[in-house]
Amino acid sequence: MSAVSGLNLVFHSIRQGGGMERHVRDLITGFAERGIALRVITCKLDWPGVQPEKVDFVVLRDWTPLQRLNNLWFEHRAYRYIRPGWPVLAISRITGGPVDLAISGGTHIAHLAKMGKQPGFFGRRVIANESALYRNSRVIIAHSRSVRDEIVRDYRIAPEKVSVLYPPIDSCLFNKRLESSRREIRQSLGVRDEQIVLLFPAGNNRELKGARLIMEALDQQSAPFVLVVAGREVVQHPRALNLGFREDMPALYTAADATILASKYEAFGLVGPESIACGTPVLFADTIGATEVLSEPGCYTFPRKAAALAGLLQRLGPVMHSPHFRVAQPEACIHYPWSLDRYLDALLACTTVS
Repeated sequence: MSAVSGLNLVFHSIRQGGGMERHVRDLITGFAERGIALRVITCKLDWPGVQPEKVDFVVLRDWTPLQRLNNLWFEHRAYRYIRPGWPVLAISRITGGPVDLAISGGTHIAHLAKMGKQPGFFGRRVIANESALYRNSRVIIAHSRSVRDEIVRDYRIAPEKVSVLYPPIDSCLFNKRLESSRREIRQSLGVRDEQIVLLFPAGNNRELKGARLIMEALDQQSAPFVLVVAGREVVQHPRALNLGFREDMPALYTAADATILASKYEAFGLVGPESIACGTPVLFADTIGATEVLSEPGCYTFPRKAAALAGLLQRLGPVMHSPHFRVAQPEACIHYPWSLDRYLDALLACTTVS
């Protein structure tokens, strides 16, 4: 591991956001803090605050108004800008040469299948780029067992080439330090004491995250549930409280009685362990990869049907306001090593200098 003095990291979007965008920022910060120089190749750069030292950002600007076309063009061009002699860590679907380590937070074939779609013009090219990345990679890291199975089955990649490594969370950020401020945070959101707050991290795609199913289940409830929506898209429903994009996720997790997702496709779902680490249980559809490594009383799982979620809400609703519903020991409900340091150690152990 000490032989790795520098890395090429390729990801199309370095900016504030959840999921993979947050994960990539954590990787960049973590490697930089270890004194490992980085060349980060991207097409969008909006680093929050001061950029870390020893990081060379190479920005390949968009050249058309069509974002999907820009992404494909970036994936074909990015390899030209790597620094020779440094290992290549690819998170975008790059083509053009050998890759030491690829990180997969989900596959496009499975995504389309779960959405009930057939690949069109752009979809076929995305799949072709993804296939090339997996073929060209020496090691592939999948963020869940289900993603590993997709890569092996749908892309015909040798099983021994693909390892499962669940994504870490920042324990300095996601923890129970705000627990004593729950009531004040809830009041700042305009939530009444008697309301049962379900936090819905909708991101940029409320339909993919299961908004319609959740609304159908809430329509069957008499208890005072309110759906607090964190995301750029608005959910239209009498029970919805739309906050827009938020950066204060630890506070929102802490304020909620539960965090909820009913995604059609969710390769992992980092909001699960993040929420549990803040002391708030999650209600997750069984389509979410993180359910592989989360358990009660941190994670309550339901079949992805409105009736199943409605039944779970009716069962849990009466106890959600109880202090006993809070997660007292998050580490007992998250069944994988979730520290960033251990994750970085594992990545570096897979990386060799070319």
